[in-house]
Amino acid sequence: MRPTIRDASPFDIPAILDMLRSYRRLTPLPFLAEADDAEYVTKMLTELMAGKGLVLIADKDGIAGMLIAVISSSMWSPKHMMMTEMAYWVEPDCRGGTMGYRLLAEYKKRGDELKKNGRICNYLISKMSNSPNLQYQKFGFEKLEEFWVA
Repeated sequence: MRPTIRDASPFDIPAILDMLRSYRRLTPLPFLAEADDAEYVTKMLTELMAGKGLVLIADKDGIAGMLIAVISSSMWSPKHMMMTEMAYWVEPDCRGGTMGYRLLAEYKKRGDELKKNGRICNYLISKMSNSPNLQYQKFGFEKLEEFWVA
C-alpha cells in the first residue's frame, strides 16, 4: 500500500507529538532531550495548520511520517515571506520506501504553489548532520548555507 500524503488535522496532534519525541531522541542537539512542552508544541501546530505554515502527514496504516514548516517574514523585509521546514521525519521502520520522497515532493508542490500565488518568495529545507545523504538538488533546491552549533 502506498503512503497517502495529506494535511494534518488537530486529531493528528497526539501522533505528531510522538513522532517529534522520536525525532528529538535522535537529533544531535542535546537541549532537545529536555524540551518536552506538549502544550506549547500543540499550540504551534494548531497555528501552522490554521495557515501560519504547513503540517504534512504520511499515512500508511497509521501516521508514520511528517514534514512541518512555518511561514514567516524574512529578517530583511516584512514584505518577503518565506516557508522554512522545521521538522522532516519518517519512522525508522518505514524508511527505505517512498514515504520520505512523497513528503518532500508534496512540500515542493505546495511551496511552488505558494510562490506562484505570491504568498511566499522562497521555501527552504534543511538537513541535520546525522540525516541520510538526501539529494535535495534533485528536487530543484540549491544549497544556500550551512549552520554550525556551539
